[in-house]
Order: sequence, then structure tokens, then C-alpha cells
Amino acid sequence: MKKLLVMSLLAIAVPLFAQGTQSSQPAGQQPAGQQATAGQQAGAQQPAAGQQAGAQQPQQKTIKDPAEYNAYMSAISQNAPDAKAQALEAFLQQYPNTVVKEETLEQLMAAYQAANNPAKMTDAANRLLQVNPNNIRALALLTYSSRAQGNFQQAASFAERGLPAAETMPRPAGMNDADYTKLQNGVKVIFNGAICMNGLQQKDYANAQKACLAAVSVPEDANNLQDVYPLATAYLQANPPDYQNGLFWAAKAVDLAQASGNAQAQTQIDKFAQYYYKKFHGSTDGWDQYKQAVAQAKTPQEAPQITPAPPPPTPCEFADTIMKQNPDVSQMAYGDWLFILGSGNQADADKVWAYLNGKGIPVSSAAHPAKVVSATADELQLATTDDDIQENKADVTLKLAKPLAAAKVPQPGTNLTGEWVGKATSYTPLPPAQAANQNGTAATPQQPQNQPAGCLPNAGGGVMLTLTEGEQKGATPVRKPAPRRPAARRRPSGQ
Repeated sequence: MKKLLVMSLLAIAVPLFAQGTQSSQPAGQQPAGQQATAGQQAGAQQPAAGQQAGAQQPQQKTIKDPAEYNAYMSAISQNAPDAKAQALEAFLQQYPNTVVKEETLEQLMAAYQAANNPAKMTDAANRLLQVNPNNIRALALLTYSSRAQGNFQQAASFAERGLPAAETMPRPAGMNDADYTKLQNGVKVIFNGAICMNGLQQKDYANAQKACLAAVSVPEDANNLQDVYPLATAYLQANPPDYQNGLFWAAKAVDLAQASGNAQAQTQIDKFAQYYYKKFHGSTDGWDQYKQAVAQAKTPQEAPQITPAPPPPTPCEFADTIMKQNPDVSQMAYGDWLFILGSGNQADADKVWAYLNGKGIPVSSAAHPAKVVSATADELQLATTDDDIQENKADVTLKLAKPLAAAKVPQPGTNLTGEWVGKATSYTPLPPAQAANQNGTAATPQQPQNQPAGCLPNAGGGVMLTLTEGEQKGATPVRKPAPRRPAARRRPSGQ
């Protein structure tokens, strides 16, 4: 939808001059004694019947020099995109201060787009903004292309300029109220979508929610997966999460991916959504029925409310449950080891650490790769459990026996390739995640009341396990190769 809108904006740029010229004469000829006018037909200064009085009409412009007029008409009359672009460039070089410089650059953008030359199209857009910093076509194009290239901060910068410009964007000549409003709203969708994506990257979830919601509130964008899925993410990854709104849009994104025939995206989004559904609801029961209901709804208010799970046990309490279910520490799942070490239950953690201390611990394999959070030649910070991989939170520090070559240092966000092992040396329980106050500042972590005896204060937020002598392969596993996932359940919700 957004790409089509950008292309239509460029297409609209083409006829603006011709509509204001004496078009009854052959191209390249100017009626004797008359001046060429651009951008507006006679009488167009006043809104036509049925048009919004507040909609700005293209400003009338006049080319007084017949030679300049003929050169311009010759350039825009070219049919082949490459030839037209060359002719327009030549016109701008010959007449750098032409009164129709903005219109010429708009048409140059369109010509480069038709010629499938994105680099030149972008260059023309930047030149156009030097002439008119509020040119809506250039701002929309640069916002769209920057977002498509993954440059979200730059896209948001153009979008922040574009939103106020959209409020006063000129109405293309001859366009009625309904089409003008539709075009105006469509441009705002491009801008709001870009601001939303940048908000996600900056973890500014409140502004991301506001921008993406504004985008999908436009009927033409309500079923746009590129904005619906980020909106779900903005709700679910906020602190605290907004599960009801977030899961509605996540379920909507699954349905949209399925409808588009994108099976891979459908699977990935469904896995993402089920993770948060289970975290909130306590299980995946009812998820399929909820998706079916959401497919028929347009807003969260029209969908059924998801029943939250009962308050979970504290990490300290749940550590006791794991120990009772798995009294033999050597047979525990890897995720249970890390959960108990970070639970704040000192007695249970001592039992686990007595077994792990000094042993070689496999932390990544081809079947269960760790996610790189940060990396240097000497040390890797890894997320190794399902929860921490999802949250991009490091739970293992792997200090390497030998420094890695610069070319082999893995990039953050990638999966670690191969099998890696390190010697368990120490661990540090982490405090609970801090929730945000309404003013955006961090709130003081709240410790659960009635903690069992032996539970450490300011713990239960996970663990940082430090391994030394890290290397790729080379150590004998001290545990069964499966399972990697916690045997009982993930970290209790909200802890």
C-alpha cells in the first residue's frame, strides 16, 4: 500500500505544469504575446464546488523567457524515462534558478523512478528538499526508502518533518475532497509507520504505540502487516506489557501473514504471539479460538478479553518446585540450572552450583544456538535460554581461552555457530526487572511479600553465569544433550 502511494505521488507530479500551460499549442511553441503559466489552470485560485476551502491549491507560476519555456516543454515531453531524466537534468543545469525548479525536480524524481534508478531518485528528492524543505513528495519518498533500507532513525527524521507538512499539502489540480483526504491520510500512514519503527528501535514504546496506532487507524492501512506487527510488538515489549492490546494485534498479524500466503512470516509471528499469550494466560489453551475471533474484529474492543493466569509463584518458590520434581541435579535441564541459580533460593542454588562448579558447560550447539548479545575478541555475552533469547538478555559470559581473530568476532543479534563450551567459574543472581513509572523513570523493584526462608533479597531476575577457558568444541558435556528448554516451565510471569 505504501509503495503504491509513493508511486502515485510521483505520478501526480508529472501533469501539474502541463495543466497550467497553453496546451492547445504544439509542444515547444508558445502563443505569441502570452506567458507560460505552471501549476494552476485559469480560475483555480478559488476552490471549485465540492472542494475543501482549506485545501491549498498549487501556486500559479509563470515562465517568462520563451526559450526557457520551450526547453522545459521539450524535456517533459520525452516519453522514455532515461531520456526524460537527462533532458530535465540538462534543463536544470541551463536554468538553475528557474521559477519551476521545484516542479522540475518532482518530475525528475518520477522519471528516475520510472527508469528504476533508486539512487538517482533519492538524490533528486534530497535536491528537492533544498528547494522546498516541506515538499511532501520528497519527504514521503525519503521516509519510505529509508525505512525500507533499515535506517529507521533517518526515516523518522523525515517523517517528523512530513507530518506537519501533510496537514497543509497542496491539493493536486482537479482532485476532489474524497481523493485529497485519502491521499493526505495515506501520506500520514507512511510517516507514522516510520516513527513507529524508530520508536521500537529506541525502545520508546509509548511513542511507537501512538504512531503505529495512528497508521493502522486509517482504513487503507488497517490490514498492513508492516504496521500491524510492529504495533503488537510495541504493546507486548513495553514495560509493563499491554497484553490485551498487544495480543489482539499479534493475532491480527498472524491472520494477515496467512492471508498473504507468507507461511514463514505466519509461523514466526505465531510463535512470537504464543510466547506472550502463554506468559499472560498461563498456557496456549484457547489461542486458536482467540485468533479466529480476532480475524472477525477490527479493534481490540470487539475481540474477547483474554483471561490472565493466576499470580505465579515467586522465583524462589518455584526453585523449590523444580528441585522436588528433579532431585538429581545432574539430570536437570540446562534452563532449570540457570533458573535456580538466579532464583534467589540460596539453598537450591548451592546444590546446583556444587554440581556445576568447575565443570565444562556446553552453552551453544547447532541444535540450540545461543544468541550473541555483545562480543569482543576475548569475551562473548550470550543469551542461552528461551526466555533470555526472546528478550535479548545475556545470561552467560564466556571468557575465551584464546582471543578470536577480528574477522571471527560474531555480530550482536546473530546466532553463535558451532558448539561452544566453557568452565563454570562463578554466577551472579540478578535483581528483578524494573518497571517504569508513568513519567518514564524506573520504579523501585518490588520484592514479593512473604518470601520463604532462605530467599535472597533483590534477586529473582535471572542470572549471569560466568564461564572461563571458553572455546569452540573440545569439552565433554556434563549433562544429557536434551532437553535444552526448562523441564517444568519458563520463568514465572512478571518476575
